[in-house]
Amino acid sequence: MSFAGFYCEATHPEQPTVLSADCLACARQGALPGCALTAPVVKGILKGLRAEDFGLTVTTLLGCPRKRRLQQTEPYWLKPSEAWWAYRGQLMHGIAAEYARDDYNAIAERRFSLMVGDTEISGQPDLVLVDRRHLVDYKTTKSVPGPIRTWTCPETHRVIRQSQFAWRNKWMDCLHCATKRHEAKAIEALGEPRPYLRHLQQVSLYRLILWENGLEVDTAEIVYQDMRQQLRLPADMLSLADARTLLEARLRLHQQTKLPGILTDSNDVWECDFCPVRAACERVHGSPVGKVISHP
Repeated sequence: MSFAGFYCEATHPEQPTVLSADCLACARQGALPGCALTAPVVKGILKGLRAEDFGLTVTTLLGCPRKRRLQQTEPYWLKPSEAWWAYRGQLMHGIAAEYARDDYNAIAERRFSLMVGDTEISGQPDLVLVDRRHLVDYKTTKSVPGPIRTWTCPETHRVIRQSQFAWRNKWMDCLHCATKRHEAKAIEALGEPRPYLRHLQQVSLYRLILWENGLEVDTAEIVYQDMRQQLRLPADMLSLADARTLLEARLRLHQQTKLPGILTDSNDVWECDFCPVRAACERVHGSPVGKVISHP
């Protein structure tokens, strides 16, 4: 089924659906009162959503298998404001591609693929510096990654929790000592920021695909950009063997016969807040999904 079009937010709360071509034409003519869209922005959103046209990509492979399956069977519509991420992601990609035109040793926005059995998996790295054997991936985000927070049991010196996100409760349970819980602030230590796990996995799979296509890459970095700053972080990639293991494991999740289960891991459930088929997912599941699952 895939993406069907937009909900017109200018006529809320009725929200009639509008085909993407009609939304683009409306924006070109000046848009309806209350709508901030312009034609280039609509075009950028549509371009960002077209990743699904390339079949099974690295980004899709690492994403929710249930979402992908439902997107194949359920027509879905988006509010343009919900698809803003698809536009923002195009900005740096265009800049990288323009840069690569003048750099003989740079490759940008070129799609590569490999076959796993009879399945083609493709990826489009942002920028490859061939002479340095180096991969650069850009991520636009609400805020760049903060310091790593580590909470350690003061009695056994064992790590209770490690995260890039703050602990919002005063107390933290501990399984490592007889005290059973500690005041969170008293046992918290801050370390250097690190790339998010999903992004490390993504560049690791890009590296694997590049090697399979004769482009050897040894190092990578992820450049996070928010509205105030950018942060360059070295990416500690998986080995080629481990990357292939990850790829094959993720592929099995996507190719299972039954509908894949809902996301439950606290590191993944944020995806539900941005899922275009969330309503269909919750209808089939019979109850809400997302953060309520990992944080009841």
